[in-house]
Amino acid sequence: MRFFGLLAAFLAGLLAATPALADPPLWHVRDADTEMVLFGSIHALPPGIEWRTVQLDSALENADLVAFEILTPANEAEEMEMFMPFLRYLIADRPLSEVVTAETFTRAVSAAAAQDMDVLSLQMMKPWAAALMLDMGAEEALGRSADLGVDTILEQSLAEGRRKEALDTSDLLLASMKALAEMGDDEGEAMLIEVLDGLDREELDLEIETAWAAGDIAPIEAEMRMMQEEAPRLYKALLVDRNHAWMPALTRMMDTEGRVVVVVGAAHMVGEDGLPTLLRAAGYDVEGP
Repeated sequence: MRFFGLLAAFLAGLLAATPALADPPLWHVRDADTEMVLFGSIHALPPGIEWRTVQLDSALENADLVAFEILTPANEAEEMEMFMPFLRYLIADRPLSEVVTAETFTRAVSAAAAQDMDVLSLQMMKPWAAALMLDMGAEEALGRSADLGVDTILEQSLAEGRRKEALDTSDLLLASMKALAEMGDDEGEAMLIEVLDGLDREELDLEIETAWAAGDIAPIEAEMRMMQEEAPRLYKALLVDRNHAWMPALTRMMDTEGRVVVVVGAAHMVGEDGLPTLLRAAGYDVEGP
């Protein structure tokens, strides 16, 4: 499942050469006095993916407001305040060794040791959380980094004092985490086994990223259709519910701002539940892929 990257990612083919000319998709939303540019981001990237364009930089330079899913905490205290409420959803009532089969646990311990994760931490996690942590660790070891992600780079590039806003509220983020936490142990173990089966890869799977950088959203659309079929509850919590919850803020921006740039995960842009579709349904003129 590539939708692991939607958490943290939020947010989950073949290793292809990065196209020489970056052209990731943009959507333009307009009414009589406002233009909103929607940019679907990738939250974590390896080095070498070219994605910045003149059009995006111009939109950012001229924006009265830039909106992101979340804003980077200003200091360690803010970071702790943001993430502490999530911890209770990661912690299991029973040790992982009592929840999954002995074979799965042995494989998980071996994988954790390879990533310098201690067994006590692993034991405390629910199966889905262990799967997420091991998958993220493997991706990071192969070079994928949130520090190179689109959201991080763009937020850091904004000049001090530029107006910016977070679309996600604490309640929305907690609802997404709760949806994961409600996953059954059998489903969580299946996810953990799937991750363990893929840990021997030597290269990152960059099919989605390289297609996105070239302006092709078809792989993202396919991934979201698969997520909708295989994990409908997570699809609803991570994408549908959040997109609809963001709409009041987006319509308020269309009513009160002149130029806005919205940077959220590319998965939020596609399909019948995507932001472009919702904004069209709300009566705005939307141009884009």
